[in-house]
Amino acid sequence: MFVYTVTEMLPFLALGALGAATLVAALAALRSSRSAERLGESRLELLRDQHERLELLREERRTLAEELELERRERLEAQRRVERLTREHPHLELERELQRVTEEMELEREGRLHNHRERQRLAEELEEERLAHSEDQREAQREVECLEREVQKLEELWEASETSKKGLWATFFGDGSR
Repeated sequence: MFVYTVTEMLPFLALGALGAATLVAALAALRSSRSAERLGESRLELLRDQHERLELLREERRTLAEELELERRERLEAQRRVERLTREHPHLELERELQRVTEEMELEREGRLHNHRERQRLAEELEEERLAHSEDQREAQREVECLEREVQKLEELWEASETSKKGLWATFFGDGSR
């Protein structure tokens, strides 16, 4: 009697265990998908930040090009003034103008040097972010592979449960010989 009762309950116990296993696998897949979503969102934020920095670099480059053009024009104008003063007053204003032009050129050189250092610093920051981004991509790829393995396991469990259900139904209801 006890064996017969246990035998009758066995299909239901198996279905209950299979349902619990399916629930656990679904919860694991949900947790993994949420993790992948967070990684994707952080990657998107990183890309937005990089885009903004790139736009800033482009703007800075354009500004520097304009400044260089302005400095070139000023230098040419200063040279013309020096030449004119040399012709008009060879001994009076030449030294003063030469000193002023020299000081201006030194300031321009220092400004260009500062701008160059700043561009280098920004380029290094951008490279660091690219490296971090590539690490995030590798991590996201590992997460995707893990999710694919979990989906494959779930599919195998599902197929096994379908097969066991058919066998359990045949055992439970019999093949009509009972």
